[in-house]
Amino acid sequence: MEESKEPEVLGVYSHSTKYQYHFGERASRYRHGTYWLVRKLNDRNYEVQPLNGNNIPSGVRKVVDRETFLKFYTPELDFYREYTLPCLESLQKKIKLGRRYFNLGRLDDAERAFCEAILLNDQDVEANMGLGGVYAEQREFSKLREVLDKLLSNDELFREEQRHKFNAFGIDLRKRELYDDAVRFYRKALELNEQDENLHFNIARAYHGRGHLDVAYDHLKRALRLNPRLKEAEAFLVALRREMREAGDSSGKESKESLANERFDL
Repeated sequence: MEESKEPEVLGVYSHSTKYQYHFGERASRYRHGTYWLVRKLNDRNYEVQPLNGNNIPSGVRKVVDRETFLKFYTPELDFYREYTLPCLESLQKKIKLGRRYFNLGRLDDAERAFCEAILLNDQDVEANMGLGGVYAEQREFSKLREVLDKLLSNDELFREEQRHKFNAFGIDLRKRELYDDAVRFYRKALELNEQDENLHFNIARAYHGRGHLDVAYDHLKRALRLNPRLKEAEAFLVALRREMREAGDSSGKESKESLANERFDL
């Protein structure tokens, strides 16, 4: 069985329901429609994503078949190189600068860099996560919730290739003891993928932080049903059972604090 390949970026295409592209033409006749970044998934399907006003791919991606693609999408031969690629490079530069400032503790500079990135693409996952991290560090909770609301309304965040990013962000929320926000984050992820054992494990950690031991227990059991070899979940479950037994005992608080300090993160 052949390994799946990364989608091939074909470039920027314009779209029209009135114009059909014919092979052999050197340039597009259609210059007034919407513009899309096109990725070739396989010989039969193409993924298209609209460009925003800054010529950056943003918004909902959709898949079209080969017949539809050839009929209605017209290549804009140099558009990607001349417009989209420079804007993408500028976006990534601002995000990297924001991360650097954040790591140096220069939170105001980090906020400014991430906001500049968001001006280029308000749906960019990394820029919004970076800004959320700044607000969490500054304990600007109302601003943090606004960023979270935007992230949770963006299904692009929870695509497979973004999983390590949203997982790290959710863990960071929990470690900052923002348990309610971490739970919201992981519940959204579970709506889109209930079969991910790591999500069940991580939401269990967040529920534990809220003191909802029974719910944490249920998610740990689901994680282990999905992956019986998940050692972190097994170890956490053993510790959680001990805590639940001791919940009415005077040593229960000490047990809970000890459990919270143990390293179970995935």
